[in-house]
Amino acid sequence: MIYLTGATGKLGEYVYRILSENNDVIPVVRKASGLKNEVVSDFSESSLKKIFRNAHAVIHLAGSVTYRKKILEESNVELTRKIVNATPENAKIIYSSSISVYGKKPLEKPVTEQTPIHADSDYSRSKYEGEKFVSSHPHSVILRIGAIYGPFEDYRIVLEKLKKGKMYIIGDGHNLIPFVYAGDVAKVILASLKKRGTYNIVGNQLSQNEIYRIAADELGVSPPSKHVSFFTANSMAWIKQKISCMTGSRVKIAEEHVGILYYDRPFNCNKAKRELGFSPINTEEGIRKVVRELQKSL
Repeated sequence: MIYLTGATGKLGEYVYRILSENNDVIPVVRKASGLKNEVVSDFSESSLKKIFRNAHAVIHLAGSVTYRKKILEESNVELTRKIVNATPENAKIIYSSSISVYGKKPLEKPVTEQTPIHADSDYSRSKYEGEKFVSSHPHSVILRIGAIYGPFEDYRIVLEKLKKGKMYIIGDGHNLIPFVYAGDVAKVILASLKKRGTYNIVGNQLSQNEIYRIAADELGVSPPSKHVSFFTANSMAWIKQKISCMTGSRVKIAEEHVGILYYDRPFNCNKAKRELGFSPINTEEGIRKVVRELQKSL
């Protein structure tokens, strides 16, 4: 049996859809969501051990991308520890990590799986701590995934800004964005059921300027022409995060997002292409596809 955490999340929905076509996949959830075969758990180690006792594989996608350190510790570190401890030694465990573990300024370019870790934020450190637990399991796969794009609410907000001429380019816009299409990640997770190791998962990279140009062209509007410095954008994100902590309001663009949009981080994914058959959709085609899907709600 294949067990899946995070099935109700952005990526999880894609993975569940693909896996359920030809496999017996069981989503493990905190509260009933209506998914076929789902199992409700409090995610305690004892509960997970009972659930995973006959597992062939555990795909661990659940986690948090918040900027709140306590939640990151609970969701990305402590939960991962419980998942690993509860997974039988003869079962495979697949972990969705992040390219953020290499830092915003990687120590080598292009970044390969051998590039030294340079986690430089609470989020990236929490993902790397999770990796350490997973790598202690004898049958593990760690996927260091790029910035996942798809028909999600976050990108609908960006398109609204583009349409209204309120989107700004951070810096000069020549930096490469480490995007990867959600559907491609789901497929590579399925392929990794038969492998072991650590893999970078990033699509073919385009610059910040190119991505805005493509999205704007699909929307039929002019691409953004106004620029903002990284310091200004990051400071605004920091202030909004502090306000969010006090009021409970939702932050649309956090510091982690600003870093994704600003820093130049080229990635080499040859290992995933060679061993997992990773063949990402052309990023321009993917962006246009997502824009067409989201236009219906704009």
